[in-house]
Amino acid sequence: EEGEDHHEEGHGHPHEAIFFLVGAIMIGTALLHLTFLKAFKGLQQTVVLFLLGCACSWLLEGTGLRGKLGAVGRSYGQWLAIDPHLLLFTLLPPLLAGDAMSIDTHLAQRVAKQCLYLAGPGVAINAALTAVFLWAYLPYDWPFLLCLTTGAILCATDPVAVVALLKELGASPTLTVQIQGESLLND
Repeated sequence: EEGEDHHEEGHGHPHEAIFFLVGAIMIGTALLHLTFLKAFKGLQQTVVLFLLGCACSWLLEGTGLRGKLGAVGRSYGQWLAIDPHLLLFTLLPPLLAGDAMSIDTHLAQRVAKQCLYLAGPGVAINAALTAVFLWAYLPYDWPFLLCLTTGAILCATDPVAVVALLKELGASPTLTVQIQGESLLND
């Protein structure tokens, strides 16, 4: 009886969270395999995953389909309600470690000063310039600190797709390591 009340409220059991996770992994794996076909060779995975996420969110939330899907809908709701710090502290360290392990260390030593400049003063200057633009030209009357916060968020980019594209196109390893090193230092 207690479990039935729990289901009626729409919270579900904790083990139901696995449904959305398995579905997302299957979709990601299918997308990865599509990139090996000649017809989809130039497919940018990050863009397609972003668009699929937007479509899934619209389908489940915008149309109200989430409430009609039962355990799968509750699973999606559990992932929406997850603490963002949990994702940050569990997913970011392995991603950073994987990036750090794959970087060419000899080349990274040669471009270390450039990476430090790009990750430190480069981001600070870009954040300040973006803040000045937002404060001066947008008609929202935002306080300058809000503009500075927005500028800092917009200027610290995550170039995962850029590094993958540079490697795929055979760009200079120095440029690739500079971008990868700056990203690691920012993260």
